[in-house]
Parts: sequence; structure tokens; C-alpha cells
Amino acid sequence: MYHRGLPLLALLLMLSQACAERERIGIGPTEPQVSPAVTGTYAATRFLVEREGRVNDLIGEPDTRLDLRLNGDGSARGQLKIGTDPQLRTKSDLLGTWRLSVPNLVTFDFTSPTFLEEVGFQIVHDGLRGEWFGDDVRVVIELKKLD
Repeated sequence: MYHRGLPLLALLLMLSQACAERERIGIGPTEPQVSPAVTGTYAATRFLVEREGRVNDLIGEPDTRLDLRLNGDGSARGQLKIGTDPQLRTKSDLLGTWRLSVPNLVTFDFTSPTFLEEVGFQIVHDGLRGEWFGDDVRVVIELKKLD
């Protein structure tokens, strides 16, 4: 015997399971997600700046560095220093938060605004990789996880 409420019951059960799975893997519009796999200390190993078809890796220059510490409570701290590129020149102590969203994207919110907040960093095998596009410039940053 077929009951009219069975399809609705089946649909509700599937939605419930989907929501539980989303929560289990950290997807969804709820509170920002963090992941123990992402927490740790990072240092930039590449800081490529492409302008007018020319690429320059600022990491080899003495006045450029980016170090970050991502904590399990969602806090982030570090330092960004770019001293040689006139368009990107900055020195900032980074203090704020980080979150993990889908698909494996790490984003930041710092108390002192930097272009890093506009970069979505993808999780890669040994760290994070992000790209940013500004006025006539493209920046690629690779962060290696140190611990």
C-alpha cells in the first residue's frame, strides 16, 4: 500500500543526511570553519609579481617577507613586508582571523587592511597558494607550511 507522505518523508530524510554531511566536513553558511590540517606556521616561498608581461619574484629581495601563524581558534597573526615594489610597498603586522570555506579555500580578515584579504588561498600539498589581480598587476603567493 502506497502512502502519499512517503515521498515527503524520504525527501526530508535525504535533506537531513545532506545537512549532517555538510556539517561534518565543514561546509555551510554557519560559523566560520577552521581545520587542524591547516593550522600552523607558514612562510612565503614565492611572491611573484607580474606586470606588463614581466615576472619578478620578490622573495629573493631582502625587504620582502610574509610569515603567518594560523591558530586552531581561527586567529591569525604574522608579518607582511614588501619594500622594493613601489605599487605594493607595505609593512604590516598581521593580526586577525582566518577561515576555511569550500572548496579548500582559506581567507583572511585582518585588523589592518591589506590586499591579502582579497586573496583566496587554495590548500596545496605543502601549504597554501593564492592569486590576486590589481590594477595592471598580478600577484601569486605560495606559502609553505613549516610545522
